[in-house]
Amino acid sequence: MGADKLRVMQVLEATVGGTRHYLLDVAYNLPAAQFDQHLIVSTLRDRGFADDIQRLRAAGVHVTEVPMRRSISPGSDWACYRKIRQTIGAWRPHVIHSHSSKAGFLARMAARALPCASLYSPHCFAFQMRVCPRRRLLYTQLERFAGRYTDALVLACESQRRIAIAQRIVPPDRIAIVPTGIRASNYQSQADRDQLRDKLGVSGSRAIIGSVAALTLQKGHRYLLEAMAEVGRETDAILLLAGAGDQQSALLTQAEGLDIEDRVMFLGQRDDVADLLKSLDLFVLPSLWEGLPYGLLEAMAAGTPVVTTNIPGNSDLIDGDTTGWLVPPADAAALARAIREAVQNRAEADSRAAAARRLVESDYTLENMIAGYIKLYTEVGGRYRE
Repeated sequence: MGADKLRVMQVLEATVGGTRHYLLDVAYNLPAAQFDQHLIVSTLRDRGFADDIQRLRAAGVHVTEVPMRRSISPGSDWACYRKIRQTIGAWRPHVIHSHSSKAGFLARMAARALPCASLYSPHCFAFQMRVCPRRRLLYTQLERFAGRYTDALVLACESQRRIAIAQRIVPPDRIAIVPTGIRASNYQSQADRDQLRDKLGVSGSRAIIGSVAALTLQKGHRYLLEAMAEVGRETDAILLLAGAGDQQSALLTQAEGLDIEDRVMFLGQRDDVADLLKSLDLFVLPSLWEGLPYGLLEAMAAGTPVVTTNIPGNSDLIDGDTTGWLVPPADAAALARAIREAVQNRAEADSRAAAARRLVESDYTLENMIAGYIKLYTEVGGRYRE
């Protein structure tokens, strides 16, 4: 370890989806001349993350695997807590930054009374999810308890800050906002749009509506299929769903039940997101809860018109007026109306898409996100330097 470098430890159980993307962006882009990094991660959700671990180690990042489970599991959680605390004691970080609820709780408990700053990013609070009232109360109480041992609650957007204050997770002066950022150019395909559409098997002027998101309950695809059944009565639009997840079988069955299976294409996991976004006439993200979603940022960067749900995170990016369309969550009829308006009014859709693209390119860049972390880590970790 470099004696003059700040030592930053990241802890994450959910090495999938957006949190995985986030972790890798931070790990690969913090300047090595200023920071030593150590990641504590679990591969239980996706064994494929082992390949990322090898690449991280090759890049000079320390990695320790701890088999954290998503669900509450007292025996396993206790063993993971002990391993995390042991790793903290051996590596002696100046800053510990934990992510999402499981790793966030275990790491903050493990770091109690140790000489380091403890930061936490929920990405989306567990109590925001659609769970029963008793479980929501439990999650809220756990967040408040762990908040006592949090030097900074690091959030991606203003709506998350308001939620944290309303639920009394930490005092307002212990909240920092570091907006999620992307490299917009990575999602601005230079390919020929007509050729991309031909490759997808969609010809002519047929409208292509699409979504790029994990096929999970969170993303609300069931309401998009219901909306598509209504939209399909008036147009010949086709729906493309890119992504994989545990809801795929149920969604296939739903599409058949709605008699729209001939106008819905399940594309699976894709590595050509920029090209796919360019081929679309409209991007739809019907999520039920979010942090600050990468999928929305990517569609905005691509210049693709957007319809999404009016929930925290989404509404920080899309205002429902100048940058895209907002609809209530779990409302297929409202979703159908917004889709029809966006598809039928191309000039307005293009205007909103251009404004959304400018917003991402100015306020939600990866460079801004990394600069925010360099500043934050230096400020909170400096007091713990030897």
